[in-house]
Amino acid sequence: MDEVLLLLQARQAWIYLVLAIVGLVYARIAWRRLRTLRTSLFGLERERALRGLTRATAMLGLVLGGGLFTFVAATFVAPAVPASSRPTPLPTVSLLLTPGVPPAQGTDFVPSTPLPQAPIDSAGCQNPAATLTSPKDGDSLAGLVSITGTANITNFAFFKYEYIPISGGAPMPGAVWRAISAGTKPVLDGELGSWDTSIVTPGDYALRLVVTDTAGNAPLPCVVTLRILPAG
Repeated sequence: MDEVLLLLQARQAWIYLVLAIVGLVYARIAWRRLRTLRTSLFGLERERALRGLTRATAMLGLVLGGGLFTFVAATFVAPAVPASSRPTPLPTVSLLLTPGVPPAQGTDFVPSTPLPQAPIDSAGCQNPAATLTSPKDGDSLAGLVSITGTANITNFAFFKYEYIPISGGAPMPGAVWRAISAGTKPVLDGELGSWDTSIVTPGDYALRLVVTDTAGNAPLPCVVTLRILPAG
């Protein structure tokens, strides 16, 4: 019911327009039938005109009733719908793009927020609602790799996983997190997606999972360190 009320509130202008057009059509029909009824000399003709006038009048009543119902529902009832029942709009920008950083030129990936040169912290992986289960910290990878884990926080909106080159347990100077892929459906101990490591220069990297809610908040990301091996 809440969805119907919110739809009426959002589309009330179009509803009024349609009702106005229908009302004008049937008002014209009713006027014609009334004139025919007044000028008719024969009983059969008067009977037909009376039936047409009755139908047109009934339709006008429905149009007026629909307009009144829409007005009451959109003006007085819909505003009382609790905020928890209202849909939360998601950003229309790419889920792979973190605001504030322009896309990289000449690359298939989109850069995210630059990370201060601090040691990689895997404490976020202790959150069972936003964690990676594979690959694990310290794994060596090559070729196409399946990324599994859980992304199922309260008021879930989307998740993304991204990588960054590291050296000595910290991101390389000037390096930024680059998104691999993203998803808009929660995942519970399942496959989040995949990563074709063959297009990445072999070396040491960190992989992190970022899970965001509808308010734009995200718990501490789960980060694991990996070694990418040459493909083949």
